[in-house]
Amino acid sequence: MVSSTEPTTIGEAHGPSGFLPERIVHVHPTRLCNLACLHCYSTSDPGQRGGLDPDDLTGALGVLRAEGYTVVSLSGGEPLVYKPLATIVDRAHELGFRVTMISNGLLVERSLPLLSRLDGIAISFDGLAERHDRMRGREGAFAAASAALERLASLGAPVGAAISLTRSGIAELPDLADHLAGLGARSLQIRPVARAGRARSLADSTFHEAADRARLYLVALALDHELPDVRVHCDLAPAEGLWEQRDAYVGLLGDGGETPSDERPLADLVNPLVVTDTGVLKPIAYDFDPRFDIAAVPTTSSDGLRRYKGDGPVPFRDLVGAALAGMRGRSDLVDWFDHCTRLSEARQPTAIALL
Repeated sequence: MVSSTEPTTIGEAHGPSGFLPERIVHVHPTRLCNLACLHCYSTSDPGQRGGLDPDDLTGALGVLRAEGYTVVSLSGGEPLVYKPLATIVDRAHELGFRVTMISNGLLVERSLPLLSRLDGIAISFDGLAERHDRMRGREGAFAAASAALERLASLGAPVGAAISLTRSGIAELPDLADHLAGLGARSLQIRPVARAGRARSLADSTFHEAADRARLYLVALALDHELPDVRVHCDLAPAEGLWEQRDAYVGLLGDGGETPSDERPLADLVNPLVVTDTGVLKPIAYDFDPRFDIAAVPTTSSDGLRRYKGDGPVPFRDLVGAALAGMRGRSDLVDWFDHCTRLSEARQPTAIALL
């Protein structure tokens, strides 16, 4: 187990890092969940057991804070069923992290004292009531999630909604957005359902083709205009625009200037960073191919990450470089992080120098 004492920071990370405005650690402390959603990327359900040791996790977070990360985003499974959750939230705050969470909303009422200590919370939705309940496998799940969002908003909590949509769910988005805004949602994070985890067993018609992605993107743009008091973000982006903003990956793909890569914050190279329920540190996504694993929570240390930064990022750098090069000249829309995750499953990404 690594030490959880206050870390010595390598250096303040600054500038863009991987198309994200903040440097984020996505923590999945458990795969235990009170639902078994049809599209769950982590295949969480009520039958799961185990989870991260809180001492090991908070020790690793101390190291990662020193590596330039500023936000801990809690997911799962359902974070509110993880018994040591309050310990993680409090220790992350002590380390200087902002702490946010995504929840299905079913346990919000009994968890209000803990939720009041968060810097942000998103309740997840998959469409209007019939679709949401079908995807969640529980009648009344939509009503419960809606009540949770409204309750948090009434208390002044910084609450929003995380919306995952199948292809056929796009038509419901305007009415869903109006509903959530009326409940007090401050933000809407919209994305297509990814072909990951349990969703891999869904029919091909579930997933978005190019025309569907364009329609979803345009609806999100319209909602952003129509709901001026709600921040609307869609995880889709124009491919050519990603190419034009490739400097966001200068930390990973650039030459590093006068600072050797092993002395740079990991947050400059890998963002977001994911911590799985088994304690594996991965780039970008929960299901990123194991060939790109970075470290393990119980043994995470500054020295170990320094060795990774010296040698380990090469395959990840090559994958991201090839993915960015593939955006040049394209006219479609891309879910960037899911795109990179699917590319990680390929055997031989091509190394391409971009910066």
